Amino acid sequence: MAEIEYAGVKVGGSKALLIIPLLGTILGALWGGFEVYQRYLDMEAKIAAFESPDLSTIEKDLAVINEHMDTVNVHMEFVSKEIDLFTQEVESVKNNVDEQIRYVKEVKVEVREDMRHLESIVNDVESDLQEQQKDIKDMIDIAEKRFDDRRDSLYSDTDRKIKELEERLGSKLQRALDNPLAN
Repeated sequence: MAEIEYAGVKVGGSKALLIIPLLGTILGALWGGFEVYQRYLDMEAKIAAFESPDLSTIEKDLAVINEHMDTVNVHMEFVSKEIDLFTQEVESVKNNVDEQIRYVKEVKVEVREDMRHLESIVNDVESDLQEQQKDIKDMIDIAEKRFDDRRDSLYSDTDRKIKELEERLGSKLQRALDNPLAN
């Protein structure tokens, strides 16, 4: 095996394999520590050189936003009052409509009752008219029969009188013809 001797210390192969990574780790830790320290120094320099930004424009914008929010709140209060008034108006209209609906229902019932009453009256009048129409028709039929009978009676009476007249005239004419000198 290989041995390394340094300042009177002999290190064998397996010990050298342990020392080399140990030395690399120590050197890496030192280098990392120096890097962290250097970055710390750079950060301190940047912090020392830091100037706070001008926030006046942001503060002005916040003031404008606050004023706008105040205006919005005032408008929202106004809108809230308007909504309350509108709600009251809608409630009033709803109550009025409900009242009108009740009234219309009552009127509907009354109209139905009146229609039934009128319907019964119309039915009674129709019945009376039909009876009167039948009575008038019967009266006309009776009058027509009486007229026909009377007319037939007049015709027969007239026919009889004409026959009697014809017979009398015939007999007178016959007498005059039979005895032309008698008249």
